[in-house]
Amino acid sequence: MTATLLFMHGWGFDGSIWSDVMRHLHGFDCHIGDRGYFGAPGELRAEGSCIVVGHSLGVMHWLADLPADCIGLVAVNGFDRFVEGDGFPGVPRRPLERMIARLPLDPVQSVADFRIRCGAGDKAGEPVVDTLLSDLELLRDGDYRDRICAIPAMSLQGVDDPLLPRDMREAVFAKASNLTRMACGTAGHLLPSEAPEWTASAIADFARAVA
Repeated sequence: MTATLLFMHGWGFDGSIWSDVMRHLHGFDCHIGDRGYFGAPGELRAEGSCIVVGHSLGVMHWLADLPADCIGLVAVNGFDRFVEGDGFPGVPRRPLERMIARLPLDPVQSVADFRIRCGAGDKAGEPVVDTLLSDLELLRDGDYRDRICAIPAMSLQGVDDPLLPRDMREAVFAKASNLTRMACGTAGHLLPSEAPEWTASAIADFARAVA
């Protein structure tokens, strides 16, 4: 495979969310980044063509700054906008505003509550509040619906997602000119850990098709 696969996690998690997926991606050159929510960040740099893969908010980070040689994007439980408004059926804004206000006061419990809501364990490292807070604000304010037009993309969603409404999952990436949609009937918002083999297979098929 000639294209490097670059992975980024979502809010409240770290690069380890991709561990199970990696076990099923034999033969691919994979690199995992880390936003630094619980320690030092790990940046990603690609030399040559690459395919970016993001989980949840990680997709918005890729859309905000796509590598110059990016030839495709895989969104895993991902979105190009998070909150509702402007004709987009996203997540209500008010609960997110409450989360933003609460995070600096009780970061450990704020992160734990979010992880539990997603279906993960509540245990994580010591929160780095500034980074977590700035990315919550990105969830609230970010809108990258015009950024995905030019490259092939794939949207992988879980039908039992407790975080993203069904209408939202069906509306994301509406402006993509070359989009494949797939839904996993046995998973929710954590496809990388709930359905790692299914997720890896979809990523591999996409990478082979566009590389």
